[in-house]
Amino acid sequence: MIYEDLKGKHVLVTGSSSGIGAETAIAFARQGAIVGVHYFRTKDGGEKTLNEVIKYSQGRLFCADMRDEKQVQKLIDDFVHSIGEIDILVNNAGTLIERQDIQNATISYFDDIFDTNVKSCWLATRAAYPYLKKTKGCIVNVGSVAGHNGGAGGSGIYASAKAAIHTLTIAMAREFAPDRIRVNCVVPGLIETRFHERFSTPQRKAQLAQENPRGRNGTAGDCANAILFLASQAADFINGEYLAVNGGAYMRV
Repeated sequence: MIYEDLKGKHVLVTGSSSGIGAETAIAFARQGAIVGVHYFRTKDGGEKTLNEVIKYSQGRLFCADMRDEKQVQKLIDDFVHSIGEIDILVNNAGTLIERQDIQNATISYFDDIFDTNVKSCWLATRAAYPYLKKTKGCIVNVGSVAGHNGGAGGSGIYASAKAAIHTLTIAMAREFAPDRIRVNCVVPGLIETRFHERFSTPQRKAQLAQENPRGRNGTAGDCANAILFLASQAADFINGEYLAVNGGAYMRV
């Protein structure tokens, strides 16, 4: 699918050194967008994504700890000052970190989960807001099906953080609507990325693929396609929505 309106747009994808973020950054580049690739710890992954991005369009590499207010502000400012403006922000940074049961989880783990997944989204949005207001841009957040179903064993706190992303999306959409900034969210199910290579067993992934109505697990490309759609003019009248990308594994009324 070609979205002509995305050509030349200035797009920042947080957490784009691997997985959904990497595939999304490359997908925007294929549309002719100018893409900011962000990483924190995995510089090699960020460089790998950037090398793919610049095969199709312009791109720049940025590093920041998305839990740190000053680093996030600098990331957004550096992106705008080096590229010119920001039209689209994709808040993808986040992870499970590790599995800890609710009753045994440490306070530091709880704080890190919410800082990495929720605070990062809020900080990036807050920093980007003045620039997005000028361009009447849009935001796409990345949630998780865990935010609907509570997650599998040891991921309950992560699931609650992702549920917060879903609600934060709606709150942002309401607050920013007068500024003509759209905010939506994609909600992936099990996606075959490094995330699930680390946190899900091969047996569990095979079982979920067999149980999925589509007969497979998702790919990073499935999520990237949904993000591109929500960022494009094709979704101009969609605001405050969260779009499930799970093949029908979890359906809601």
